[in-house]
Amino acid sequence: MRKKMRNTLTVSLVTTMGCAMLATGAFLFMPEKAPAADPLKPLYKGTFYSATRGGHMVFTDITIDPNRDMVSGSIAGRLEIPNNESADAIQMSQDKKYIFYPTWDESMLYTIDIQDRKNPKVLAETKIFPEATKHCGSQIGADGKMYLSSMALGDVHTVDVSDPLEPKLMDRGYKTTYLCNVQSLTGDRILTTDMKDHKLYLYDTKTAKQLKELKPGGDEFLHRGQLSPDGKTLYQSSTGSLGDGVHSGRIYEVDTDTLKVKDTIVVGANYDMHDAITTPDGKYLIAAARRTPQPQFMDSEYVVVNLETKKTIGTVSMCAGCHNANKVVPELAKGREVFICGIQVAWE
Repeated sequence: MRKKMRNTLTVSLVTTMGCAMLATGAFLFMPEKAPAADPLKPLYKGTFYSATRGGHMVFTDITIDPNRDMVSGSIAGRLEIPNNESADAIQMSQDKKYIFYPTWDESMLYTIDIQDRKNPKVLAETKIFPEATKHCGSQIGADGKMYLSSMALGDVHTVDVSDPLEPKLMDRGYKTTYLCNVQSLTGDRILTTDMKDHKLYLYDTKTAKQLKELKPGGDEFLHRGQLSPDGKTLYQSSTGSLGDGVHSGRIYEVDTDTLKVKDTIVVGANYDMHDAITTPDGKYLIAAARRTPQPQFMDSEYVVVNLETKKTIGTVSMCAGCHNANKVVPELAKGREVFICGIQVAWE
């Protein structure tokens, strides 16, 4: 009897409340299931390889967490280069099995096996030019050829790498003065960056005619840069000044069709930017930066930028982190500066 009265009272109370709420214009909504939490975004993980002026290639494990906008990394190791030669350029083969590593003064091109990511091995060395080339920029184009830009000779070298153990110099062209970047674009175009002219040049590859030029900022050293995954944007690194000035490192976002600056990512004072590469989906940018002021140059870092917010989310120390961990005091001499330059990534 009491149970029945309690149920009747409950129904009556709910009915009365409902009528009162309708009279006052209020509504009662009964909650359904709580909304599901957003699924976690997958992490970006990869082994990063960089050329150095210290006579060795360095490689680093880096993880970018898009859920918290955080980056972490640790030095995985380094590979001593034969003859302890310096380098700027570095290029991964299309099948991700090899690194092509052209050296600074002796113009040797080393083929490095990276199939065991943490145990790279030099498989072959090829003398590709009799003079010092000081190759800085590099890319393997859609045609499968490797393009290397020469700071010493001021032109672009086209290399046949169809046999990775026997690369062959095929052609030279696009002469200017002091080239530090080269990118082969879709539609028979090639783009180069000249450090001394502080400009980018766009050429027609069939006629070698210069189509456009761009000075993205002021008188500043433009180093390496790489394309977005869709090829529509060049992320061009820059010191933001000349070599003996106060560096204000930046990355220019350049439209590859119009050759105009779409945006500028300023990393800030005492950063000398040398290369920039994106995650496979183009959402994060990883840049190689030498830390200044000079003449110490005691460190280089990977700087990670969220390309939606254009904010730096973190850095990973390279030179100082490795040297300190191994109790190494690097020899600072002409051509033996402490910094990394090019970046190539084996993504997981």
